Amino acid sequence: MWACPECTALYTAMRRVAEEVEAAWAAAEPGLDCDPASSVVGGEIRLARHIATAHAPQVPDADPACAMCRYHGTGRSPALLDLEHRARHLFTPPSTTGLI
Repeated sequence: MWACPECTALYTAMRRVAEEVEAAWAAAEPGLDCDPASSVVGGEIRLARHIATAHAPQVPDADPACAMCRYHGTGRSPALLDLEHRARHLFTPPSTTGLI
């Protein structure tokens, strides 16, 4: 992942947006949505899509402890979504990987 310039650029952009949104939330009033376009999640999806399409052989196998891996492995979701989800295991914490 780090040898690929596009992976590095997408990861850097994703982290920068996450930090900006976190800072906005810290400065905002409770209940205010500081990320109305879901740009953090969008950045994660863009990076996962790139990894799934450009680096599919490096995508990890399904994690048996992950409910979403078990779901995607049933054939009920498109193969690309399965790869994208498993690619998220490379760069997101387990608590958020299972959300998409």
